Amino acid sequence: MTPNPEFWKLLIASERLSREEIEPVFRESGGDAFEGLRRLVKEYPHDKDKYCRLWGDSIGFGTVDLDTTLFASDLVARLPVEIARRVQAIPLYEFGGTVTVACADPLDKPGLQEVSAQFRQPVSPVFAWPDDIGASIEIHYQSEDEVQDRIRRFLEKPFFRDGQAVTLEQLQQSAGDQAVVEFVHAILLLAAKRRASDIHIEPGETKVRIRFRIDGVLKPVASVSSQVHLALVSRLKILANLDIIEKRKPQDGRLSLELPGRNLDFRFSSVPSIYGEKIVLRILGQIQKVSIPSLENLTLSLRQKKSLEKVISHPNGVFLLTGPTGSGKTTTLYAMLKELNRDGVNIMTIEDPVEYRLGGINQIQVNHAVDLDFATALRSFLRQDPDVILVGEIRDRETARIALQAALTGHLVLSTLHANSAIHAVTRLLDFGIEPYLVGPALIGTMGQRLVRRICDRCKESYAPPRELLDELFEWDGNADVRFWRGAGCPACAGTGYAGRIGIHETFLLDDGVREMISRGAPHSEVEIAARRSGFVGLRWDGMKKVLRGWTTLEELDRVALDD
Repeated sequence: MTPNPEFWKLLIASERLSREEIEPVFRESGGDAFEGLRRLVKEYPHDKDKYCRLWGDSIGFGTVDLDTTLFASDLVARLPVEIARRVQAIPLYEFGGTVTVACADPLDKPGLQEVSAQFRQPVSPVFAWPDDIGASIEIHYQSEDEVQDRIRRFLEKPFFRDGQAVTLEQLQQSAGDQAVVEFVHAILLLAAKRRASDIHIEPGETKVRIRFRIDGVLKPVASVSSQVHLALVSRLKILANLDIIEKRKPQDGRLSLELPGRNLDFRFSSVPSIYGEKIVLRILGQIQKVSIPSLENLTLSLRQKKSLEKVISHPNGVFLLTGPTGSGKTTTLYAMLKELNRDGVNIMTIEDPVEYRLGGINQIQVNHAVDLDFATALRSFLRQDPDVILVGEIRDRETARIALQAALTGHLVLSTLHANSAIHAVTRLLDFGIEPYLVGPALIGTMGQRLVRRICDRCKESYAPPRELLDELFEWDGNADVRFWRGAGCPACAGTGYAGRIGIHETFLLDDGVREMISRGAPHSEVEIAARRSGFVGLRWDGMKKVLRGWTTLEELDRVALDD
């Protein structure tokens, strides 16, 4: 039993819960403070990090969120997994000759002494939620060598020959083979360890290529014989509850990887290709475990931040985020919702899928099985007395029309739209067949967004770019000391020089002149000229500022944004 009266005092002082809400938790946990913490985390999962910080404060240790922490792989390799599991601890980083270790019980002196003996140097414990430690151990002890070993065992069983007729029973048997099960498990864990957003399984004539999308760029991981392709695809389809016989048409589904205390969720997509089915798994569990950033934490320039603050101060209107899939549009929208989320505001969302969880708002998942799509949900929302509506994506004329009409009847509507730029979003709405006189009055503005890789902080170095390049990029007198930055490559960034991503943005807010031009159906070129005269600047402008600040590289900017 862990009495820890200091935890209860801090919980009351935090005013997160009233005394009336705390008393039954205290009573049902029998006064055991850690059992009380477990009950609070279970009942209020969105506040888990806050309650964990209170626990760390109550025992005099710092608290770390393992879902947003970078692990030093060399330190993980030095602590045997058996000890990590027994002590419930995992190393994070080394500083000043001391290894910082996340552990479920920072007061466990014998356990920490055992960990310290493995490193032969002192350790500094910090508190982390036990389930998160268990999940991190499963993910980060998944080594490259182990994956290669499982590939070898996988390839020892070429299940099917080219052109062989395969029965349902044979597919089921191969999908349940231990080598297949272990290989799929290893690949999913390795993707989580590398913080990949997608897993691509691409069949070729003789080989199946497996690649991870990491920080927006595809990286090769493994190449296996095409003879194991059917067994691999069948295993994934069984996990996603899909038809393993059907190979002629696309299929979509979901699957989960069970970890201690939580699941890692994946969205499954298959399409037929000339050499077999191509599979893409989008890792949803990563984003669900990441806390929603505030506008302050989005690396927005002052211009962009003020624009978004102006948007969320509007009582009604439509604001659209544009950009390709995976460009961070949902993250930006939820940062805006976080600012709007107050007791006096009714916020409703319809999404496909629901990627973030935010307490205090009403989130609805698209369900095509019962004909619940964006348009149907949006129509129903208007009878639910909403103040703010988030529509995951505007995909068709009906959804666009209802969203604009909702804005004209007093609602603030936030959504995403696939368009090449912020200004092109207006053209996209008109392409849907929406009348210009409806778009002009209802639209507040649009934002274009892309993600660029961030330079790794651990191996970051500055350099002087060639004068010829500076002459090409800037108008300058040749005397200023202009420095660019790059990553040299280190174990923390797997030698890439990049770790994580940041956004670059362009914001187009409509003024009365532009609104009038759109309402009368002016061509895109005229609207863009008017926007630039009123101060609009494109993605390159924002991106170049972040290059000069040392956040990203010119190569990254060139990769995602054309020179405008």
